[in-house]
Amino acid sequence: MRPELVAMNDPEKTALTPPAGTGLLRSLVAATMLALVGCGGAYDAVVTGEVRLDGQPITTGAVAFIPAAGGPTAYAQIGANGRYDIHTGKERGLPSGSYGVTVVSREPPATERSKAGGPPPPGKALTPEWYALTQYSPLKAAGKPGKNDIPLELTNQPPAGWTPTRRPR
Repeated sequence: MRPELVAMNDPEKTALTPPAGTGLLRSLVAATMLALVGCGGAYDAVVTGEVRLDGQPITTGAVAFIPAAGGPTAYAQIGANGRYDIHTGKERGLPSGSYGVTVVSREPPATERSKAGGPPPPGKALTPEWYALTQYSPLKAAGKPGKNDIPLELTNQPPAGWTPTRRPR
């Protein structure tokens, strides 16, 4: 049954008032919504950290957190100080859980345009290729509700089973 607003009988008042009993209904709806959403919201883990390659900070590039259980990937730009701050879309943070992590860093392009006048070719890779590939990146992280400082330590030592990929020309 759908509650409807009824007019008050006092001619001095022109407002409408809900029928008796709808206050309880509203309280139940509000409590249900709060239980479904939870207190932390969808992105309850704030993740920041520093990215290093063989002990040296990486000062450009991007980090991606790919959820192990599926869902949206969270990204961050690596700042000039080597630090990152993860966002899912435009929102800061990510859902708590387990993640595979990828990191890509490149030098700036050597030219402003390609020979054909299009966008410039990418600059030289600063991070080893396997860190850009989810299936080979050894980086894993667990985001917990609240603040998380997750340093990402990269090395030039390939992971077990790594075979360089060949790109067709």
